[in-house]
Amino acid sequence: MIGSRILEELILRDHLVTAIARDVGRIPTSPLVSAQEGDIYKKETVIDRIRDCEVLVSALSPDIRHPERFVEAQKNLVEIASQAGVKKFIVIGGAGNLKNSVGIKVMETDGFKEAWKVTARIHEKALQVYKELQDPGFIWISVSPANMVAPGKRTGKYRLSLDDTLVTDENGVSYISAEDFSVLIVDLVENDGFRNQRIAAGS
Repeated sequence: MIGSRILEELILRDHLVTAIARDVGRIPTSPLVSAQEGDIYKKETVIDRIRDCEVLVSALSPDIRHPERFVEAQKNLVEIASQAGVKKFIVIGGAGNLKNSVGIKVMETDGFKEAWKVTARIHEKALQVYKELQDPGFIWISVSPANMVAPGKRTGKYRLSLDDTLVTDENGVSYISAEDFSVLIVDLVENDGFRNQRIAAGS
């Protein structure tokens, strides 16, 4: 849902994109897009394909059948970004380990379904991979969406949190459309206002 919309936003802004997937048939056809087959768990299938890219964007999500592999994937991405020589790495994180208005992690609040906690915890472990980096040779940005992210309208607007706090509206609702979240990601591709930090977004 998010990865495809990020690609659409990149195309909309005339970026040249190398899009990597295990199934290249899922990648939209465009003169701006080079569709390449690759597997994040086989690093060599990705590194050479992105050597000429300035920015690496990852929209991977955990496989709930094998959640711990998601942490392995993040470590692989760090190696890939470093060996390929990219200047910036943007990774999509989770919202469950953000704090609510009273400082409690979302995944620890009443109403947060038990089924979601595995994913929330593995995203928290994945984020730690980046926080522990020492001079990796590239800028990293971990971006967490709102509590609810779904296909919707592209308004081009969003609000940010820089202190690990969930972004909510005046009614306490935390939402962002996948389209506006993708606008943010491509804004981060184009601009250098954030460096080696986690940010969160909402409408």
